[in-house]
Amino acid sequence: MLNLTPYRTLFADRELRRIVLSSILPRLPFGMNALGLTLLVQSQTASFTRAGMVSAAYMCALAIQAPIIGRYVDQNSPRAVMLPLGLLHAIALLLLVFAVTQQAPLPLVLAAAFFAGVVFPPISMTIRAMYRKSGMPDAQKQSAFAVESVIMETCFILGPLLVSLTMLAGSPAFAVAASAVMTAVGTWHFSRSGAIARWGEVERGVERHWLGPLKSFGVRRALVLSFCFAIGIGLNEIALPAFANASGFPARVGWFYAAMSIPSAIMGFAYGSRHFSWPLNRQIMATGLWLAVGSALMAVCSETWSFLLACALTGLAFGPMITALSLQLGKLAPSEYSTEAFTWSMTLFMIGLGIGFWAGGGLIERFGVLGTLMAAAALMTVAAICCLGVPEVRNEGHNAS
Repeated sequence: MLNLTPYRTLFADRELRRIVLSSILPRLPFGMNALGLTLLVQSQTASFTRAGMVSAAYMCALAIQAPIIGRYVDQNSPRAVMLPLGLLHAIALLLLVFAVTQQAPLPLVLAAAFFAGVVFPPISMTIRAMYRKSGMPDAQKQSAFAVESVIMETCFILGPLLVSLTMLAGSPAFAVAASAVMTAVGTWHFSRSGAIARWGEVERGVERHWLGPLKSFGVRRALVLSFCFAIGIGLNEIALPAFANASGFPARVGWFYAAMSIPSAIMGFAYGSRHFSWPLNRQIMATGLWLAVGSALMAVCSETWSFLLACALTGLAFGPMITALSLQLGKLAPSEYSTEAFTWSMTLFMIGLGIGFWAGGGLIERFGVLGTLMAAAALMTVAAICCLGVPEVRNEGHNAS
C-alpha cells in the first residue's frame, strides 16, 4: 500500500521542492536523445546499425565525461561547470542535427554525437550527491532516491512521447532540436534553484586516492552490476522502435515507451515509501529476474496490444531497481567521493546502454526483434545472479514491510 507520509515530510522543504522541479526540464533529453538520434539517423540512412552506432557514440561520450566531471565537482563544487556545459550541449546537439540532415560522412556524425555527449551538464549526479552528503536519515534518503528514479522515469515517459509527436510533424530532427533548447533553458533555471549551494562544501584536507571511489571493493562490484544491467536495458529499449517499425506504425514507439515507463514510475514511487528488510543486493536481484522474464515475454509478442502489455509488466521493475542501485552505491561509497561515485555509475550505465543499442541494432538486422529481446533476457538473468557477489548492505528504515 502506498504511504505518502515520507514524501510529505521530504517536500516540506520548499527549497528542495524547487530544486527537484527545476531539474526535470534539463533532464528530459535523457529520454529524448538516444531515441531521437536513433530515429533521425535511421530515417536518413535506413540502417538500424548506423543509428545504433550514433546513439552508442553519444552515450559512451556521456559515460567517459561523467567521472572526469564528477572528480572535478567533488574537488571544486559544481558551480563553475553547470551552466557552461548546458550551453555547450545545446549547441552541440544543433550541430549534430545539421550533420545528420546534410548526410555528412558517418565518422563526422559519430564525432558530433561524441562531442554532444562529452558536454552534458551534471544535473543528476549533483542531486544524488546532494542527497548522499545530506544529514537525512536513511528512510528519508530512500524516499529522495525514489523521487530521483521517478523523475528519470518521467523523463523516459515524456521524452519518447515528445519524439513520437515530432514523427507526426514530419521529422525526428525537431525532437533533437527541442532537446537542445530544453537543456539550455533548464540548466540555467536549475543553476539558480539553490541546488549548487545545497550540494554542500568541498571536503578539504582529505587525502584522495588516485582511484577515487574505485578503491573500494564493494563500489567496484556494484558498478559492474550496473554495467551489466545497463547492457540488458539497452538491448531491451532498442527493440521498441524496431517493433514499431516492423508493425508498420513507427509513431507508436511512444506508446511502447510510455507503457514501460508509467508502471516503472508508479512502482518506483511506491518502493520509496516503504522499507524492506532484505539486503539491497537481493532486492536488486529480484528486479533483475523480473526484467529477464519481462524481456522474454516481449520477445514472443506479435500484436501491438500484447507487446504493450508485456512492456507494462516489464516496466514494473525498472523504478525499484534504479532506486535500489542508487541506495546501494550510496551506502558503499565513501562520503568524500560521493559525486564521483555516482558519475562512475552513470559512466558505466551509459556505456552499457550504448553497447546495448549498438549490439541490439546488429541483432535486429540479423535476427529481428526476437534476437535482441532474448539477448536482453539472458543478460538480465546473468546480472541478477551476479548480485550475490556484491557486499550486503541494508537501508535502515523506521519500520519493516
